[in-house]
Amino acid sequence: MSAGEGGRRGPASVARGGAGPSGGADPGAGARWVDRRAYAYAVTAGLLLLMLAPLFRRPPVDSFPLSTYPMFSWGRHDARTTVERAVGVDSRGGRRPIPPRLVGSEEVLQARATLAQSIRQGARAARALCRGIAARVAQQNGHADIVSVEIRTDTFDAIAFFDGQETPLDAKLHATCKVGAR
Repeated sequence: MSAGEGGRRGPASVARGGAGPSGGADPGAGARWVDRRAYAYAVTAGLLLLMLAPLFRRPPVDSFPLSTYPMFSWGRHDARTTVERAVGVDSRGGRRPIPPRLVGSEEVLQARATLAQSIRQGARAARALCRGIAARVAQQNGHADIVSVEIRTDTFDAIAFFDGQETPLDAKLHATCKVGAR
């Protein structure tokens, strides 16, 4: 008998319930397949339960792999937020924020850090930053109406702000400077 006729069969034919080495069907092949499937389902269910476990902890715990995003999902006691910012003032007294690139960086958070650092360093540093911003504003055609720049810390009610009430609840002026002649 040749190897291809009655000899050993490949793993694919055994897994499909093909003949075993003796030429008949392997009686344990089907049972092993069911056992493997049950094991796979059990492992999957166990992993799913582990992944969902943080949802059922009391008090809720923010952890891997599920986050409850507590900074957004837990109630805030107060909707006030404080922002260091550079503000342009036009000839009528209207105010509008200076874009981050004119503060010193395209990145909003880096510009904010620059403002916060100058405020922490005191009035001299805040005035120096204000003069630098005013010089950059003077070079921009889109800001021709701005006559002065202010470095300020403003406190807003965040919810009211996004409802259109943009007046600060509290404001502290750290530096002001005139925008140079054009």
